[in-house]
Amino acid sequence: MPQAISLRSQDHRALFELAGECRDLGDNNVIWQRHFLSGVARMVGSEVALGGELAGISTGQPHDIGIPVDMGFENGFNKSGWLRALELIRTNPTYAPVIFRYMKSASYERGTAMRRSDLITSAEWERSLEFDEVCKVSGVNHNMGCFRLIPGQTDEIVGAYFLRSAGRPDFSGRERLLVQEAIACIAPGVGGSLSRISEPSPMGLAPRVRQVLRCVLEGDGDKQIAKRLNISVYTVNQYGKVIFRHFRVHSRPELLARWIKRGWGASCSWADAPQPLISSRTRPESA
Repeated sequence: MPQAISLRSQDHRALFELAGECRDLGDNNVIWQRHFLSGVARMVGSEVALGGELAGISTGQPHDIGIPVDMGFENGFNKSGWLRALELIRTNPTYAPVIFRYMKSASYERGTAMRRSDLITSAEWERSLEFDEVCKVSGVNHNMGCFRLIPGQTDEIVGAYFLRSAGRPDFSGRERLLVQEAIACIAPGVGGSLSRISEPSPMGLAPRVRQVLRCVLEGDGDKQIAKRLNISVYTVNQYGKVIFRHFRVHSRPELLARWIKRGWGASCSWADAPQPLISSRTRPESA
């Protein structure tokens, strides 16, 4: 009888620490997700990972909510195949048999993690368009996904998809369990301490406006902010209006309450981060 797979105490400790780090970054939907993906990818030996939120589970036609977060493609992997797959799966879910079968068989309440080898035989996989047009183009092969319902939702899930480069062995049963437990650690906080991908993010603001936001969250008044950043009080007021509009609030107390209610601190990891590339699907608020 095969021995039951279980995680070691250091695995649980590492997952607990990673979840805490994500909560500290939780006011920025891109930064916390990328940190989560990178942390889990290191634990399971995955070179490429994608994460985000999906809707349309009940209809069998999943589609992403916002732009998926990814990591690892910059290390010599071709991303074009995955971008093509994201477009095709919206109109034809069976294009990607691994994802399609996962959607049909996984339990989203428990957040089941499954490897490609759990869902499709190697022979069938190598005959599929997903393998030919996505994985071969991107330089990856073995993959594993895990998704779980977002709290308060019945048709929206959050999760991640981990991949290994072509030629490497499949993920182990322990690594599958690691991914499942990692998703279980963060899913309950999505929409609370972990901001959703569809929410307004500090990174959607221009760099100088983000610096004003940090000062506001640290309790500075307008005159203090002006002196600290060497700008006029008028400019501080104008940037304040941009901030209020971006986060859909009407006052400084309402803005502060948003951070306090969600359990976010004033670490402001985003304050001095470089401005991300602007996508046609999500544009930063200009000052």
